[in-house]
Amino acid sequence: MVDWEGVSCHLCGAIDGFHPVLLKGEPLACGQFGYEVHPVICRCGLVLLNPRWTAATYTEFYTRHYDPLYRLESKPDYGKDGVVNNMRQVWQRIQAHLPGPAVQAILDAGCGSGYGLAYLKEQLPQAEIFGIEASPECCRVLREEVGATLLDSDIDGPWQSSQQGKFDLIVLRHVVEHFLTPVETLSRLVRTLSTDGVMYVAVPDMMHPRTVLRDYPLWWEYWFRAVHPYYYCRQTLFATLARAGLFPVAWGEEHEEVWCLASAMPRPQATVEPDLFFSQSQLLTTLLPSRENDTICSAAR
Repeated sequence: MVDWEGVSCHLCGAIDGFHPVLLKGEPLACGQFGYEVHPVICRCGLVLLNPRWTAATYTEFYTRHYDPLYRLESKPDYGKDGVVNNMRQVWQRIQAHLPGPAVQAILDAGCGSGYGLAYLKEQLPQAEIFGIEASPECCRVLREEVGATLLDSDIDGPWQSSQQGKFDLIVLRHVVEHFLTPVETLSRLVRTLSTDGVMYVAVPDMMHPRTVLRDYPLWWEYWFRAVHPYYYCRQTLFATLARAGLFPVAWGEEHEEVWCLASAMPRPQATVEPDLFFSQSQLLTTLLPSRENDTICSAAR
């Protein structure tokens, strides 16, 4: 059973006036795997699901249903090698900006079975590796096969109180778009960074959604997912990070993805560009079929 909740915008504080993402003139309501979704655009340009599932519904889904649908290492065309390749790309992006041997503790949140963490351990053998993961089976592999320390199944859990100032590197690869309270969660994570610690963040790029797909003729059924309550572009991601006290030291927009390596420092909060709402709306209007197009959202599978 799914319970729903409405939300406000964490960037501008709006509680209403959201513009629904339209498909053939009607609000788009069908997302990946046939789950009901309600994507909207805030007047500041942030794309989000509103309403969305409640926290209790998400917890139940991640614990019991997420793996067979989404777990990459279990996919025959992806597997362990694909997960390691993802972390290899992360390493290529960030290694020049790390303090080398000074990296003593690494946290990967949403780490799955931890194969990416094991790759980082190979590059930084002096570092201890830690993970946060909701899947019981992935937690078993993380502990028993990878040898990492499991901190919690919940990134917002009580683990943080004992880990203040600990981590020299925190990896959040395709995790922030899952956060229900992104500014609050990121702010708590910042407090677990060491003095010179950095945080790697990568999210799907809402300004460059992946529209050419092998298994999905209708790209929006792949892109809009019940498990992604937020859809960031560079501007909205950086503004979200700034509200948590994080500022990019390196970043890129590649392969339908925005990534950055951020550090904590006292700077003014970033604001989104005034015309972002128009730009984001125009992009979706261009990419989604209008009333004149015969393509429609297929029935839930």
